[in-house]
Amino acid sequence: MSTMCPACSGILTRGPVCGCGEEMVDSGPVTDYFGPYSPYFNLHFESGLCVHLFSCPACGYDRRIAVNLEDM
Repeated sequence: MSTMCPACSGILTRGPVCGCGEEMVDSGPVTDYFGPYSPYFNLHFESGLCVHLFSCPACGYDRRIAVNLEDM
């Protein structure tokens, strides 16, 4: 059985709400920020989670949020 990340796949339509009241924007998986080949580091999702960086366009606050993977 395969799994997929709803945030990476574009299925996650709304981000969390920041403390300032604005909706946070998905800035992609945290692994994308580690190096040039890091997006290909974990193609099989062994952990069941995909950690994404969400940032607030209004105040600049950002945070990491673990997104549960879904079965395909």
